[in-house]
Amino acid sequence: MPGRERRRELDELDTALVAALREDGRAPNVELARIVGTSEKTVRTRIARLISEFGLTITATLPEQGQRSRMVYLLHTEPGSRFEVAEFLAARAEVTRVELTTGSADVLVTASFPDDAAALRFQVQTVEAHPGVRSVSSCHLIGEVGSTGHGAGESGPRVDTEALAALIIGPPRYADFEGLAGSICDAVTKGLGADRAMVVTSPPDLPRTAGNWYARGITERYLNRWQRLVQDRRAQGPIQRVWDTRLHVFVSDARSDPLVADAHDLVRQEGYISLLTLPVLYGASLVATISMYYDRLTALDDEYIATAQGVADHFAVAMARVLGLAPAPPRGSRPAAQGGAT
Repeated sequence: MPGRERRRELDELDTALVAALREDGRAPNVELARIVGTSEKTVRTRIARLISEFGLTITATLPEQGQRSRMVYLLHTEPGSRFEVAEFLAARAEVTRVELTTGSADVLVTASFPDDAAALRFQVQTVEAHPGVRSVSSCHLIGEVGSTGHGAGESGPRVDTEALAALIIGPPRYADFEGLAGSICDAVTKGLGADRAMVVTSPPDLPRTAGNWYARGITERYLNRWQRLVQDRRAQGPIQRVWDTRLHVFVSDARSDPLVADAHDLVRQEGYISLLTLPVLYGASLVATISMYYDRLTALDDEYIATAQGVADHFAVAMARVLGLAPAPPRGSRPAAQGGAT
């Protein structure tokens, strides 16, 4: 059978979708589907095609008064203090990069602040006050020249379709939450390339005993400190955001993203950089979230996120069953296909 011929022109639905994205590039797919009069699945497919075949990009700008103050500091250190100073500054939440240099400076530091006053306080009270720093020169970063695409070091994880198929195809065998959560973590680490994973069946603003938590590669210390931040209303965080909105959340760099503003030091200590949290929906009910952690700066395109959401949808019925929210299949019946629809 001959393959389908690739479309050479935008049709009316494509044009309407692009117009809607121009109005609001952050609109969720469900809202875009309502605007253009089609299904959410069609919107996902069309956006992926517009990106791959027509080079669609979605950019964002901030109004001038909302821009953060981004700084570069060139440090001259006291003899023998270069490494100590670099390590001290690398641990600071405001700092996004530290490099050891030769020539006119010993250490190069880039950092981001909510305003110029905070940048000045950091220079005077943190950098210049360090006994190992002899002198400091600073300058503002005012703009980027060149490509607006992903920077160096950003790349998407590889999807292993064979691993996913081996983990997903076949009758589900989940006696309890632990077994199901373990299979989910296998799917997202082995099949979707995540370095760590976590499955949660209750929002973080509730006590841990209110639901089930299963983590792979995430420390208990991190979980406890993060949950305290959420419960104290000092942070919302990606998982709580998904429970509040029922939409996925992707954080490209959790070391500096405002969504985790009060936990940048915690993220650095844990060692991951990027984070994707997905909703697990059983009909209209949110029954769990799946969080995927990446230890390097990671760029995720719509196709990858759609694939990851499809994996989450696959486990929705099984999750509802182990939580007692859906009836078990009749004995002797063939296993039903997994998915989010009831």
